[in-house]
Amino acid sequence: MERDSLRRQSAMSVLFGTLGLIVAILYIPQLLHTNWLALSVLVVLATTLEVLPIPMRQSLTTLVPVVPMAAMVVDGPAQAIWALVIAAFATPLLMREWNFLTAFFNAGQYALSVLLMILTFRPFHGNLSARTLNSEVVVGVVISSLVFLLFNHLFISVLNASRGTLEYGATVSAFLADLLNIAICWPFAFLMIGASEFNWVVGPVMILPIIILAYILRVHRQTRDLQIVHQATTRLTSEFDIRAIAQESAKIARKLTTADVVVVFVLDQTRTRLVPEVVYPANQSHLFHRDGISEEMGGVIWSTIHSGEFVYISDARKDKRVRWFKTDGPQLLSMAIFPMQTHMSQQGAIVCYAERSHAFTQHVQYVSALANQVSVLFENARLYQELQERTRRDSATGLYNYRFFYEELAARVAASVDGGMPVSVMIVDIDFFKKFNDTYGHLAGDAVLMEVGHLLQRLSGPDAFVARYGGEEFALLLPSGRDAAFEAAERIRDAVRQLSVEFHGYRLQGITVSIGIASCPLDSDRDRDLLLKADSAMYWGAKQRGRNRTAVYTPEFDAQLFVDGLTGLYTFHMANIRVREEVLRGMTSWCAICIDLQQFGHVNNAFGFDVGDQVLRQTGMMIRECLRHDELACRYGGDEMLILLPDVTESEALAVQDRVVKAINSHRFQASDNVVLHVRASATHHLLDHVEHAADLFNRVANLFSELQSKAGESMA
Repeated sequence: MERDSLRRQSAMSVLFGTLGLIVAILYIPQLLHTNWLALSVLVVLATTLEVLPIPMRQSLTTLVPVVPMAAMVVDGPAQAIWALVIAAFATPLLMREWNFLTAFFNAGQYALSVLLMILTFRPFHGNLSARTLNSEVVVGVVISSLVFLLFNHLFISVLNASRGTLEYGATVSAFLADLLNIAICWPFAFLMIGASEFNWVVGPVMILPIIILAYILRVHRQTRDLQIVHQATTRLTSEFDIRAIAQESAKIARKLTTADVVVVFVLDQTRTRLVPEVVYPANQSHLFHRDGISEEMGGVIWSTIHSGEFVYISDARKDKRVRWFKTDGPQLLSMAIFPMQTHMSQQGAIVCYAERSHAFTQHVQYVSALANQVSVLFENARLYQELQERTRRDSATGLYNYRFFYEELAARVAASVDGGMPVSVMIVDIDFFKKFNDTYGHLAGDAVLMEVGHLLQRLSGPDAFVARYGGEEFALLLPSGRDAAFEAAERIRDAVRQLSVEFHGYRLQGITVSIGIASCPLDSDRDRDLLLKADSAMYWGAKQRGRNRTAVYTPEFDAQLFVDGLTGLYTFHMANIRVREEVLRGMTSWCAICIDLQQFGHVNNAFGFDVGDQVLRQTGMMIRECLRHDELACRYGGDEMLILLPDVTESEALAVQDRVVKAINSHRFQASDNVVLHVRASATHHLLDHVEHAADLFNRVANLFSELQSKAGESMA
């Protein structure tokens, strides 16, 4: 199909070229009797104007019509025709872009257009070489030049239609641009006609200002193009989305050139494949595979990137380096490839395509400047994204951290509510994780975390979001309902149970996890509430019921989640949740006060558990009375209480500790009508700075309680 189109195009070029040259040959007898020096001057003027095309929107246009408009009146039709025919062949030779069919067609359509212009002008002034400027000549030149323009575009449109590339919008736009050019040519043509009445030498001199004008217009366009590049790159310096940068760059590249399609190719993460990040306009994206071009496939784009030098292919049909995505052959005949490279780092390439051959002859240097700037923007965007990714990742496991998890949770729950699609939260906690740290060291614990994290990422599916939620806890977001999430959790739990972690010659086995699940919108349509319910399902439904199991949220967990039944203080689990939320809000400075009831086991043994429970209730009440509303207290263990104070000084922490210990030690606990107990409390505190997450805080708290118990044992000894 493409070959048929090319054959039709070639045939049409030959047809117009042949007809035009026949017309030119018919005027040779008249040419022999004209002023050859004047013809030479006209040829130089026409060629100069052709070499200085004026960029207009997506096309190039020239002021060359001024030559035949004036020459047909001053020197006759022969010089008017032959000046443009010779210029059509001379221009591509001077610009080193020779293509015989193109030059042959241009010469032919110029000859035919000038002939029709002459025939239109004849009724207004019979003697075409009278060198007289009057109202009839002015009207005749105006009307005949419009005929020249009309047929010139008609011939080009017929050629485009023969190869199936006719676009009415682009044709109308180009016609209007040339209409403006014709209007610019009229005053200069009239000056040449009027000046030639006195001397033929003076006439061509009157056209020289139009050459200067053409040059000024080109310089103006160049300045404007540079401003476009500068303004765009300045605007994009604050943009770190690679696709957005590529989209804007493609638009600018098309605006700067005569390209029909612009593609911004970027290197993928492996740097072995060029991917079309943006195709502009988007309706041409079907011409390019989304998978891109592998380095093994090679091609001219890859070779250009490796060389770092701009490459222009005037006719892709004649270049074996071109690799086409479509099996039916090339549909875009011209290519201008601008490599993007900075600091010796290859970023990709901006590639301009045109449907016609020999399309890119002007202003490519500005796209080169654009490509250089865009390469810097891409590098900055990648560095920014890498930095952003690092802030979102947990260093130990490589998974997303809990801060980014909260953002993703809010986004997915909102999307679920708006779109009616379910999303489930899964909390995974490694059972007895402390034993790996205590037995083999913290590096062994890190190895277990990493392997479990990788397993979760592998088994949860491509659309799941996996994050490290806390010390030994992971959080997952699954685009599924409760039943599917439960099935996924069971697969994960079974796989973890069979996991074996190699560490320094040891095989760490017997790893199990407890999992809690809550689903939106079934259990809640609020992100934090949904997370809280998944957390409570894990803690009360799985962890407190034997571990190594999966629990789905039910309302019965709510009563157990917040308050400890004996002391009336927060549960340790709820304190953990509260600390996470505060750390997320930026609270990184805490004080932990650890309180232990000495010889509490003796109270239970001597007086019974009922009395022990009563002591715990009254202790919890006294602690609550000693604290302010923003100070957090929870039951840490059997007879251990934990108080967490956000952002306090050493003196403030010591005052709270002394107040609580004094209240407990001075209280009279009524064991029976005749027995009063005096319970002693030991306490310690520590200021914890730079707390990054809740797990970090509670790991330090565990060490504080160990130290407190050791001191209590030494004092008893």
